[in-house]
Amino acid sequence: MSKQSKIIHEDKVLNLSELKEHPGNPNTHTHAQIDALVQSMDRYGQYYRIICDENNQIICGHGKKMALEKMGEKSAKVTVIKGLNEKQKLKLLLEDNKIQSMSYVNFTQVEALIKDIGEMDIIGFSPEYLDTILNEVSLDNMGVDFTKPGIRNDNFSNDLQAEQNAQYENIDAGMQPARTMKCPHCGGEITI
Repeated sequence: MSKQSKIIHEDKVLNLSELKEHPGNPNTHTHAQIDALVQSMDRYGQYYRIICDENNQIICGHGKKMALEKMGEKSAKVTVIKGLNEKQKLKLLLEDNKIQSMSYVNFTQVEALIKDIGEMDIIGFSPEYLDTILNEVSLDNMGVDFTKPGIRNDNFSNDLQAEQNAQYENIDAGMQPARTMKCPHCGGEITI
């Protein structure tokens, strides 16, 4: 942290009506995300604070404010950060959103945790996904059962094969060839 300015954090409770959404917030919060936040805060309370500046402009936590409003709450736990210049505020707004999206999800571990919990009521996961994990559903959306070995169809005749080959012989006719371009930013080649 820079020693040029003293940055102070102050935890307090503010009325939601006092909090101003940042016009530069790059995130769009879906109804599904807000609903998930509502469920989470209803179950566990507001365990992450909204971050705002000394003018009560939100830097981090726009979705939390929307969820609290949807819940009918009047106030929120906030951390007011004092001492940031405008550029630092914008950087924090952008960096907070980006850093949260940088994690790698280990789906094997997610599935193990879901099995350990053993319940269908886990916020953020669809019932279909949870059912697939908990009940070890092995059918895909087309009804293919991946627990059984594939069945070879030996009734595929040479005549049928020849007919299909004839249908696809001229598949390239009328198609434009791929073009390779050089990216002006990184210099890498892109085939389109």
